Amino acid sequence: MWQAMEIIGHDNGRAADLCRQALRIYSNCVDALTMLAELELDHVRDYIEAMRHAVQAGRQDLGSDYFKHERGNFWLLIETRPLMRAMAQLVDGLLQWGTAVCIDEAIEIQEEMLALNPNDNQGMRDTLTGCYLQRKRYNDAETLLKRYENNWMAVPCWARVLLAHTTGYQKRADSLLAIARKQNPQVELYLTNQKRRPRQRPDYYSPGDDTEAIYCADTLWEAWKKHPKAKQWLKSACT
Repeated sequence: MWQAMEIIGHDNGRAADLCRQALRIYSNCVDALTMLAELELDHVRDYIEAMRHAVQAGRQDLGSDYFKHERGNFWLLIETRPLMRAMAQLVDGLLQWGTAVCIDEAIEIQEEMLALNPNDNQGMRDTLTGCYLQRKRYNDAETLLKRYENNWMAVPCWARVLLAHTTGYQKRADSLLAIARKQNPQVELYLTNQKRRPRQRPDYYSPGDDTEAIYCADTLWEAWKKHPKAKQWLKSACT
């Protein structure tokens, strides 16, 4: 598996062969299952099924007792990371498919991930906030934002704006909008279609710059889309 990781992107055919060799040695090798899905599956629905299988393999690999004893410590323990990465990639596939059923499944997975790893090293709270708002689960969104209340990066800032406006707290929405603009004003340009989001999200982002604005707009796009009155208010606030 390590050999496959070293050559992926340079010799994907050989990397896939190495993954299959790894699986012949150990059928629950989560990284091999995940890499094969990335290399060989083009349709999102097929990718989702493959990642479900990878997640299940990760659960079997660790065992049920492990979950009981190490809940709250995941990601800090190296052996949990293949599963946690696979769960995150399954969430990504479900969000790409985008049906209500898929969003709800993604929510359940992300909630479990935060229970397993409250430190949230993978940043799942951002996408989970977007999912809650997309599904109009405002109480859950508020609870999550309060849980990580010291996080004032772009995603929570602009999520708080949407939540306040949608739940009828207009004065709070106005004040939160000022804070969000100060944190990253470029997000507003994407959310109001003044700037077009690139097809491919940047691999990394820096707080306050355009890369973070793209990440934020992508993460909250469907949530804002589900609230046309909020988008109209935001557009009018731009003028």
